[in-house]
Amino acid sequence: MPGAEAYLIAERFKSVQGEGCYAGTPMAFIRFVGCSVGKKTCHACDTDFEHALPWRGGGRFDSTDLKRWAMPYEHICLTGGEPLDQDIRPMLFPFAPGDGVYTPMLHIETSGTRPLPLDASHPDRRRLWICVSPKPGFIEDVVLAADEVKVIVPGLGSGSDWPTPDDALRWAAAGKIVFLQPRNAKFDIDKVNLTYVQDLLHDYPQLRLSVQLHKILKVQ
Repeated sequence: MPGAEAYLIAERFKSVQGEGCYAGTPMAFIRFVGCSVGKKTCHACDTDFEHALPWRGGGRFDSTDLKRWAMPYEHICLTGGEPLDQDIRPMLFPFAPGDGVYTPMLHIETSGTRPLPLDASHPDRRRLWICVSPKPGFIEDVVLAADEVKVIVPGLGSGSDWPTPDDALRWAAAGKIVFLQPRNAKFDIDKVNLTYVQDLLHDYPQLRLSVQLHKILKVQ
């Protein structure tokens, strides 16, 4: 039975990472229910995180349940919604299912609006890969602590508080790996936004293109 730290999960699936530095890497994806930013801000959000979807692997699970399901994948992606709205620290500790210890790399995809679960000096920080896709209300120190930054172009909603290409350039100048990701449809690539991002990259080659490979391959 789930323990005290049981998580409400929208869906679980195993696929390849479609974005960022680990594009093409097989991963076990765990999508958490809920998002403190929400679709009232992210009008064009393309993910289903509002409820647990049992027919897609969703439900309530503890960290042992989730790690056992993810085995033997070497990479687990905690995504959402906003995974840091729940206390994910129990997910960060090594798991001993029998012989040996299961210590996958944990990828956390966050809006940057919540503090990170470990600071840079923690010995387990090396087992985390933090991807921040900044949303309105992002914490600058969280963005600067990320392993990679993904700026969606244009933003997922209206208003002047969305990160811009100028923010992307500022973070790149601070030494971050920064991707521009065209805002795409739920299942397809938006060619107009892709062209816009390509034009930006011609002028600013210190930035990178995040292509959403899974939408090109038509996989989850």
